[in-house]
Amino acid sequence: MAEHREPTKEEKIKDALSAAPSYIAERATVLDSDMKTVLREGSPDWICMPTPPGKPGRGPMCLDPTWMQFLEEVLQGKTPTIDRIGISYMLIGETGADFDDFLAKQPPEGKDWYKAGPHEMFCFPKGTGHILKGIGNDPSSGEPYVRPIKGAEPMLVVPIAKPGQSACGCRTDCACCQGLDDSNPASF
Repeated sequence: MAEHREPTKEEKIKDALSAAPSYIAERATVLDSDMKTVLREGSPDWICMPTPPGKPGRGPMCLDPTWMQFLEEVLQGKTPTIDRIGISYMLIGETGADFDDFLAKQPPEGKDWYKAGPHEMFCFPKGTGHILKGIGNDPSSGEPYVRPIKGAEPMLVVPIAKPGQSACGCRTDCACCQGLDDSNPASF
């Protein structure tokens, strides 16, 4: 059985920055997954965070300030008060506990973790979610999908590749992804 250890600060930073294009990552602020501890100072225009602990696969993300506000308010149980579209990158993809419950830490009984490939996410101000009407909700299709957020407008997820593929469109074990272990942030 593989030994699980807490990633180092450097590993967390590297994991977090892998979520966004290099031209964004190189200047982003990096927060730990607690959304408070600063791992690296940078521009306030982008906040990158490493994969949260307890997930069976990688899922770092980089958020603009609007998405960060949206996320903070959702986590506090508040209705988000954003006044514009928020943008987030998850170029490694994610492994989530429950597609229908954004805050779930474990899959519901009888279900497994779901996987989504590399993507961008967009959150919307209150009252504008109707613009997403007719867009599906299948994270495995490779096509854009809508994800529900309790107490908020749904988010739009735009895949860049299918689950199991990298942002470059190949499998995660391809030459351009050498050295990246999709299942273990500490190995990144």
